Amino acid sequence: MQKLSNLLSGLFLILVFIISITFTYFNSTPVIIKFGSWQVTQLPVSVWIIGAFVSGGLLGLLLGLRFFSGLRSKSEIRRLNKKLHAAELKVDKLKSQSIKSPQS
Repeated sequence: MQKLSNLLSGLFLILVFIISITFTYFNSTPVIIKFGSWQVTQLPVSVWIIGAFVSGGLLGLLLGLRFFSGLRSKSEIRRLNKKLHAAELKVDKLKSQSIKSPQS
């Protein structure tokens, strides 16, 4: 079953490669991208489109791997540790007050 999965994955990658080459061949019209006064050098349309898909895929992978949520989790752990420390100090203070006060 693993060999079949590897074979299908390989065939899929070859198919994507062939489609990418065909897409690049038929979309070779050079364009200039302008952002206000800033201008990017003239490149084929296919380069810009493939670049957009690749960058979107990489961003999706980063978010899918919870790259950013790991950072959020660390800050949450720090916040909860501070809260725990404050609660422990309060418990210690209450214990010391109960020892000092006479019991009835």
